[in-house]
Amino acid sequence: MMNLLERYIFRRALGLSMMTLAATTLMVLVTQVLLYVNVLTASGQALITFFALAATLIPPMTNLVLPFALYIGASQTLNGMNSDSELAVIEASGGSRFIQTKPILILAFLMSVFALLLSHFIEPWAYKHKRDIIAEAGADLVRFAVQSGTFQEIEDGLYVQIADQLPSGDYGGIFIADSRKPGTDLVYYAKRGSIQTVAGADVLLLADGEVQRRNTETDELSVISFESYVLDFNQFGPTSGGKNYSPKERSTAFLLFAPRTDNFFLRNKPEDIRSEINRRFTEWLYPMVYGTIALYFAIGARSNRQERLWSMAAGVAVALAVRGSGFFLVNISGINAFYTFLNFAAPIGSIVLFSALIFMNKSLRFSQAWVDGAGALADRAIRFWNNLGFGNAIETSGGGGRQ
Repeated sequence: MMNLLERYIFRRALGLSMMTLAATTLMVLVTQVLLYVNVLTASGQALITFFALAATLIPPMTNLVLPFALYIGASQTLNGMNSDSELAVIEASGGSRFIQTKPILILAFLMSVFALLLSHFIEPWAYKHKRDIIAEAGADLVRFAVQSGTFQEIEDGLYVQIADQLPSGDYGGIFIADSRKPGTDLVYYAKRGSIQTVAGADVLLLADGEVQRRNTETDELSVISFESYVLDFNQFGPTSGGKNYSPKERSTAFLLFAPRTDNFFLRNKPEDIRSEINRRFTEWLYPMVYGTIALYFAIGARSNRQERLWSMAAGVAVALAVRGSGFFLVNISGINAFYTFLNFAAPIGSIVLFSALIFMNKSLRFSQAWVDGAGALADRAIRFWNNLGFGNAIETSGGGGRQ
């Protein structure tokens, strides 16, 4: 249970974290949705499909920005209370630092549990559902190309053109140009084709045609003739890969316990599968990491405003360094056991280190001489920048409309 002061800090940090989470998730979501706008609009998908696709992007984006939102919420709460002298009053009245740490750690723990649920249950479903939506849009793009009889740009570097629809219901004169992959141009041509359902997925079955592959760097051209060729509609969007599901689209139970003779394990690299498993078991730790880092650099009343600013800058630098190392380590964690160990050691070690420093009442304090020296260095840098003329140029530009 939390007392009145602890509940006050918890509510304040929770509110700031949720507002930050909503704002940052929305910004990242917009950039991701734009990647799929061409596919959905060109295929004539309904507006509800667009929102359904956007919904599948929310869980991964939320999991990505959750630690950053917590860090901003926790640090801004403590900094705001310090500016309002609330922390000074708490400490002067005999309140321990545990009053400040307890609500932030509880909030970090709750966010970590939420991230755990996202990583293991919601994210795999979202990724798989997104693939299904893109595949359906790809099938509709082919139908739309038949109706228009013109080249349809699905996305940058990918074009589809179908001449007509035959009396049998098949398509005639299919032409697909794909230059999305740097250094390679692919051209598919088939006299006939049809949309078929194979293993529950829509595919474009091409007949009596050829595939041309050209290396744009060496101009080497290879041509392969075929009697039949299958193109999965997942290849007609920003996510490609044919019928082979990626590790992100499989459940954790499948990745851990499915028979290794399954086609999924034969088609995907073992290191990629191990990396995805390691990611799911470490991603949820980072809200706790960021919570302890925020506490270490922001806890306690401080009267020196400049010192607190430098502490905030140091906290942000440490948090970004830890998260950056986490991204790097999770990508290589599937290579061998040593990298797997480092992948787990980075977040767990950070939690243990900063928790120990907090409970030993050790917080970062810059000496006044260091703060004065850093401030003087910053002032010299600003003066040097202004002497180069950039400061005057900015002022002239800003006041150019005044006489």
